[in-house]
Amino acid sequence: MSRPPHFSKLVVGAGIAAMTTAVRMAAAEAPPPADSDLPPPVDVVVRETPPPHRAFSVEWNPLSLFIDRFSVNVVIVPGNHHGLVLSPFYTWTGTAEYATNLDSQGNQLVNANGSPYTLNVPRQTFHGFGGEIGYRYYLAQGGPRGFFAGPSLILAALQAKAYNGSTTGFGDIGIAADVGYEALVADRVSISAGAGVQYTFTTQDIPPQQIPASIYANERFYPRLLLSLGYAF
Repeated sequence: MSRPPHFSKLVVGAGIAAMTTAVRMAAAEAPPPADSDLPPPVDVVVRETPPPHRAFSVEWNPLSLFIDRFSVNVVIVPGNHHGLVLSPFYTWTGTAEYATNLDSQGNQLVNANGSPYTLNVPRQTFHGFGGEIGYRYYLAQGGPRGFFAGPSLILAALQAKAYNGSTTGFGDIGIAADVGYEALVADRVSISAGAGVQYTFTTQDIPPQQIPASIYANERFYPRLLLSLGYAF
């Protein structure tokens, strides 16, 4: 006796439903996979490659020629942010001859008889070696990079030579503070610029001189402009 077709379809449907229910129950009862079985998360953050560290930079200061000085910088930055700056220099400067009938207070010069007179001041020269040792804090990493600020100590041994050939040796002592910015173009060529202020005094009393000789021979505050070009290692 044959079964009707709709009966066979009911049997097949019931079997499929039973299998589906069994699979769902097995999946619900199975323990969740351990973290070690999961694939690692994908890191989608683009990380910037840090610049190479440059520990040394040798730089020339072209602006120092305007104050009759040849100077270089040796910048040492062994780690991040903290730098040591050594700046040896040689100066050769002098005053121009001039004549005046006024004293340093602006009063008329008079001789012992009370008569006015004119004072002829001959040329005087100054020369000698000196240097600065300073500290800089750099905001950026990777060597002498970014904004910086720091103090420095100035020391020099100079000699003044009068028109008659007589010489006077004296020392120059000062302190300075600077702020600026330094960049390493192509991670090698160093360019820096900045400004600051310095105060210097001498170990011998030197009469007031003209600029730039007064920078080395007289006690006072002076502004500073910084510009250097060099190469980093």
